[in-house]
Amino acid sequence: MTINIIGNFPKVNRQITGLYTFDRAFINDIGEIGFPLGIGVEIFGGQHVGKTTFTIGLSGLIASVQEYNIAWTDFEGSDPRYITGLLEAVKYSGDLHYIRKETDEEELDELMVKLFDKKANCGIGIIDSIGAISPIAEEQGDLGDANMGRRAFLMSQISKKGIRVLRGTNKDILAVNHEYPVIGGRGKKTPGGEVKEFLFSVRIRLSRKYLKGKYVEYPDGSYILEGIVKKNRWGYDNRTFNIFVLAGKGIHLGLTAMYDCVALGLASSERVVKIGDKSFGAAKNMTDKAKAGDDEFFVPFFEALYNHNNEEKVSSESDEVDGNVEDTNTEET
Repeated sequence: MTINIIGNFPKVNRQITGLYTFDRAFINDIGEIGFPLGIGVEIFGGQHVGKTTFTIGLSGLIASVQEYNIAWTDFEGSDPRYITGLLEAVKYSGDLHYIRKETDEEELDELMVKLFDKKANCGIGIIDSIGAISPIAEEQGDLGDANMGRRAFLMSQISKKGIRVLRGTNKDILAVNHEYPVIGGRGKKTPGGEVKEFLFSVRIRLSRKYLKGKYVEYPDGSYILEGIVKKNRWGYDNRTFNIFVLAGKGIHLGLTAMYDCVALGLASSERVVKIGDKSFGAAKNMTDKAKAGDDEFFVPFFEALYNHNNEEKVSSESDEVDGNVEDTNTEET
């Protein structure tokens, strides 16, 4: 059976970030990996998880390859030196357009303008965060006024407008959001209404890695982020990934590669981290190598992941061949 698609069906391109388990968390049924482009993404989680840290770092990784600038609406308030440090850590070099207007509605409109202003050349638009958006009616009203649904309506508009204009491009909107318990009910929700959850193609939930009754943290304050792709219109749902966040620096590709190697069984970490017989010392001391900018130190971990990926490809291709081989051994009667 042959199906021909009539019309200009937009292709969704993908960006390989170099974060091994993250890139593979978006795999589809034909084996395509990498972060989808031309979409809206909601990145949510609890308090003080590292949502902004992750989002800014991810933006820098994508924008560096696509040679885009970044537009950022900061509704919560952040230290610009910390934000630029997060981008420097992933070797981003470009412009960060900080959007500040009199009203939050104007800021969201300006974000869309920047994304399609050829002179600005912005390919990533960041909304940080949905829960902190204050619509005009809420800002100008009195305390106690009922303004329920106004933030959801505003996000509904930006979701519809944004998703339409992003389609078929290599540009993304990344919306940071908070997760909170449902009042008088069970489960958790994110502010901004249901429409954004329908229209955003990818939803990522972040939390701190929790093992053996405690969070995975290091003496200098570094920690591990665990993400789960709760919604993925371009692949499978509920795939997980790990990100190593270096204290004061943000996403670190080398340390993330190290942690992925340990998680995948390519390296051991009982007292010291080892690949085969080669020892790299204690994981807690590797953060010093990272802060010193010693990228060569982490090369063996990238090589181990590269070899593992090739072995998986060979195994997959072998399975396909075996599955198509007809059994020609017949007994003569």
